[in-house]
Amino acid sequence: MNYHHVIEALGILMCGLIFYSYAYRWFPLVPRLAPYRGVIMGAAFGALTVALMIARIEVQPGVATDTRHTPLALIGLFEGMTAGLAAAVAGALYRAREGGVGATPGIAALLAVGLAAGLVHRWAARGGGVRLAHSAVRAAVTYALTAASFLPLGPSGWRLFAKQWWELLLADAVGIWLAARLFVDVVERERREAAERETAALKSVTELANAAAHEINNPLTSVVGLLDLLAKRLPAGSRETEWAGRAKEASLRIAEIVARMRHITRLERAESPDHLPPLLDIEKSSDEPS
Repeated sequence: MNYHHVIEALGILMCGLIFYSYAYRWFPLVPRLAPYRGVIMGAAFGALTVALMIARIEVQPGVATDTRHTPLALIGLFEGMTAGLAAAVAGALYRAREGGVGATPGIAALLAVGLAAGLVHRWAARGGGVRLAHSAVRAAVTYALTAASFLPLGPSGWRLFAKQWWELLLADAVGIWLAARLFVDVVERERREAAERETAALKSVTELANAAAHEINNPLTSVVGLLDLLAKRLPAGSRETEWAGRAKEASLRIAEIVARMRHITRLERAESPDHLPPLLDIEKSSDEPS
């Protein structure tokens, strides 16, 4: 085996890991790109797939293989069906351009790996995220599909597979399983950091809300009391009495908002126009005051 080729392939995969690490953090910062996340991720890992198809690994004199299925299996496992199929389509287009007797089974294998990755992602999502079993199943299925892609070539295909089955096992099974562990680390690290940021933001908001509630509550109590005195001095049924009643209702509404500000337990944002910064939905963010 040409180990220089192996190092080149590992470098390409590491570029994918670095990209995923940064992209996983960037997407939440640009909400307008969220609907296109799967396509963007898939296109990026599709480029890696093509790069690995070009950077072939010589396993024996005159016999070369590649790790084309690894990037699309990983991105489909962690980002879903859209990303997996987008990466597979990119690889399939390149394989179709190259042509040859193995083009059709090669294209079918790429699409099958992308589809299978999306299905395993759905299974993992129901369990709360990618775990050891999901990455192991994904690796095993990918290796099986890689082996099956040699079937249409007949005896010559199986002879070719026999010359590289061990290297393909390392690339498709062990490689995907180990790389998936690294991707899990990226996801879990970002989730921990997001939880820490959310906790810090909640602490800041609650401290500010409690201070503001305290400052508002004292003058508000005086306003409500004075409105009660004013209403008693005004003629019953007059417009002035009606105005005083409306003012008191508004004051009581403010008092309710202030009470909720003292019971904020989470951060729920309200819809706001594009030109305004995010707004806190106090009612959804607080528990009912006791």
